[in-house]
Amino acid sequence: MTVAGLRDTVYLPKTEKNKIVPSGFTDRIAWGTPYNKIAHFLNDTAGNSGLFSTVSDLITYMQIMLNKGKLPGFLRVFSEEVIDRFLNVSSYAKYKNTRALGWETVPVTNPPCGKKFSPSPFSFGLSDPAGSYIWADKKRNITIVLLTNGGYPGRPSVDPAIFQGTLSDAIMTALGY
Repeated sequence: MTVAGLRDTVYLPKTEKNKIVPSGFTDRIAWGTPYNKIAHFLNDTAGNSGLFSTVSDLITYMQIMLNKGKLPGFLRVFSEEVIDRFLNVSSYAKYKNTRALGWETVPVTNPPCGKKFSPSPFSFGLSDPAGSYIWADKKRNITIVLLTNGGYPGRPSVDPAIFQGTLSDAIMTALGY
């Protein structure tokens, strides 16, 4: 089944193990299950972890975000109001906040998107401690997706944000920014 153009985004993928990079190790090698204790406790289908995808599907999803809720060219998936709520920095916090609903905007220090993405509120994304990240620039209509498995076979010993920012800057330089 294809929802919103996403063909490979599922909980508990049923494909062969050799097509799925292990995400970690709990009481077993985590092939197609999240490396997250909370999700593992909840039968590997928690809202905070466990949704598996591909670079292609993630780029499609980010294009929906960048196109204000529409698949490129035609189908509306989310209303513009919903996208605005997803992508605008929450203003209710009593502290300096760079978070939107479910997304980080360009943080003040060590941004995983590097220094060449447009400043908040024109870019958004997420990164994780295992090294994967996804970032989009609304002004330039650019998305960078990096999927890694730094959590397998153990936790990474170096903060991946340093490398994520360097890689993002190199990609943006190659694209002429």
